[in-house]
Amino acid sequence: MTTNELIDIHMGLIKKIANKFYNVSREDLIQVGVIGLLKAYQNFKDGSAKFSTYAYPYIFGEMYQLVCSNKDIKVSKDLLKLYKLVEKTRYELAQRLKYIPTNEEIAKFLNVDYDLVCEAICSSEAMIRLDCEASTLNYHEVIADKRENNLDLKMDIDDSFKVLNSDEASIIRARYYEDLTQSEVAKKLNMTQVMVSRYEKRSLKKMKMALM
Repeated sequence: MTTNELIDIHMGLIKKIANKFYNVSREDLIQVGVIGLLKAYQNFKDGSAKFSTYAYPYIFGEMYQLVCSNKDIKVSKDLLKLYKLVEKTRYELAQRLKYIPTNEEIAKFLNVDYDLVCEAICSSEAMIRLDCEASTLNYHEVIADKRENNLDLKMDIDDSFKVLNSDEASIIRARYYEDLTQSEVAKKLNMTQVMVSRYEKRSLKKMKMALM
């Protein structure tokens, strides 16, 4: 299949997703939607899912990034709430299934429209990513200092740990409660420093969402 054929076949999907956005050039939305489509095609593996289902979050994500680059990021409370539920469900299902479930599997489990799940994930993660890029994240605004006496804050922090898996929680505790360096944590948990760094960044974003 040629690139033009791929685009022609899925242009209806791209236009459908573009209709979800307002006050943005439709032509620009379609252009970045095509970019998302091509990225999806490059990463797609036969049999992993229906291609249009697989491509949806790629297309939506590119369009959302375009919107975010033009104005302040705003995500509805309902989408944020759904995003938290999706991530919590992903962790709980992973414990049962012994593998990380796909967004499609999570949507079916929650009996929520797959497209809505993709919107919640793409928009919320884009908000977190751009927010972190805009300013240096003060980690102690996310994780209470171990000498903190505010009981309510401690309870919130404890709740936020529930969105982490065991490896993520171990790394966060070692880094911010035991004051270990990434190298020290890697040696303690038998991981590479690169793994610790990736887990740490992902965990802090998840905790930040849980505290919102």
